[in-house]
Amino acid sequence: MTGASNATRPLGALVTRALLAAAAVILLAAGGLSCGSAGGQSAQGGATAPLTGLCFSPYTQGSPASDAPAGTVDNLLGIVSPYANSIRTFGSTGSGSQTATSAKALGLQVAAGADLETDQARNDLQVAGVVKLASSGYADLAVIGEESLFFNFVSEQQLVNYINEVKRTGVPTTTSETWGELIGHPRVVAACDLLIANMFPYWENQDISKSIKYLESSYNKTKAAAGGKEVIIETGWPSAGATHGAAVANPANAAYYLKAFTTWARSHKVRYFYFEAFDEPWKVAPEGEVGGHWGIWDANGQMKPGMAASFGKR
Repeated sequence: MTGASNATRPLGALVTRALLAAAAVILLAAGGLSCGSAGGQSAQGGATAPLTGLCFSPYTQGSPASDAPAGTVDNLLGIVSPYANSIRTFGSTGSGSQTATSAKALGLQVAAGADLETDQARNDLQVAGVVKLASSGYADLAVIGEESLFFNFVSEQQLVNYINEVKRTGVPTTTSETWGELIGHPRVVAACDLLIANMFPYWENQDISKSIKYLESSYNKTKAAAGGKEVIIETGWPSAGATHGAAVANPANAAYYLKAFTTWARSHKVRYFYFEAFDEPWKVAPEGEVGGHWGIWDANGQMKPGMAASFGKR
């Protein structure tokens, strides 16, 4: 699909795909999810700055088919919380709900996600879960669906309806979608308070040396279609897995990309959710080896080589 990044899969959607073949402005201290800021980066530069946001899932063991083992969410949040202003979740019930409440207790801002698939009853529960979190003060941003248009999980109208339902809580609401799909769905763009655009040069066959230039071009195209709304980027690079066109997944490229991207994001005052906090081995089954190697930290909670050079503590 021209201009569309075949990027990260929603957690529940990956399970489904595997089985089948798986605005308001929030002014908060420390930046993070406050609209129109670069997440506290202006006060800190280079590797001393924390990440503006991290995509977080607690499934370093097991899979989203069941909740994470007791204590896992708090343990993993304890590892990453010093290094990020905000986290993004991919579900609003069970471990997803626990993640939101625990993250707020640690002083993190939360982008609470509703995982949309093809099951409308399940989708309704996910959206209701985000409404509950937002209404209870546990969500600073609501994210309805992860690439749900790209994978044809819901129609454009269904997605717009869900976004409008959650917007009634007063919490800024959006979806997370490939940048090409956002450009191709202006009604969705219009419904969102801001945009989360998934931009993954790895999935778009880009050599690591050209990855940031390609991402910047994708960002500029999305920004032009955003109608003046903020565009937050979701992006990352895997440390292992199959070569994708000219894109090579290895530890050196993963570390390089994190450094190059965060440097670019600071200089352009662009907020992001970096994908992702931890490796999730369960993703190998539906996605191949690469699926289990997107983390800044490995599945044992150890930061990967070279990653520490890109960020500091908040």
